[in-house]
Amino acid sequence: MNAELTPAFVLHQRPYRETSLLLDVFSEQFGRVSLVAKGVRSKKRSQSGILQLYQPLLLSWIGRGDLQTLTAAEVDKPRYILQANSALCGLYINELMVKLLPLNLPEAEIFTAYQNVLFHLQDDDNTEIQLRLFEKRLLNSLGYGLVLDHEVETEQEIDENKRYFYRPDTGLYHWYDGVKEASISGRSLRHLITECDFDKESLLEIKHLMRSVIHFYLGGKPLQSRQLFAQLQQYAN
Repeated sequence: MNAELTPAFVLHQRPYRETSLLLDVFSEQFGRVSLVAKGVRSKKRSQSGILQLYQPLLLSWIGRGDLQTLTAAEVDKPRYILQANSALCGLYINELMVKLLPLNLPEAEIFTAYQNVLFHLQDDDNTEIQLRLFEKRLLNSLGYGLVLDHEVETEQEIDENKRYFYRPDTGLYHWYDGVKEASISGRSLRHLITECDFDKESLLEIKHLMRSVIHFYLGGKPLQSRQLFAQLQQYAN
């Protein structure tokens, strides 16, 4: 696969050998790609300065297989500046994409959704809502879209006054005493379906729903960004 100055973002980077970096990159045309940036940490080639998180880039690379070689990097647009809570949200989104998105599969809709969520996080604009909507779009793109408008067993449409629970591998069920899964109201489900009228109660219920679904598709593997956020909250208290 050869790419020539294609729009992309760095999702994660880590040192490789003495002077190089291993990059998880999300590109508009090629999806998630693993790259090695050779020599960028050396004093003579200080290219690593632009390979920052949330920086719109134009990247070129060559190679075959799962690990390819970065050949050029240019700044495309001004960097999104995420601060405080928004910075943690950004780390969470990036980690989610690294762990869920397959390699070398174009995801143009997710690329647009990613740019959009960074824009809102930069402005600290309804952070909770933006996270939930991005999670929804990511799951849809991966083929894990939530079916929330009717019950699986009866096929009845949801009732805003009733409570439900969701199983990722099967769907939505009417909640009853003894169910281990957290319940969610039909009202909150309607907010998520229509993507409007959110309030504190519905956002909390939707957060629990999305957390359980994402946990399922991660195979129970923990997210470091979520653990970091919990630790910082504990420290703040």
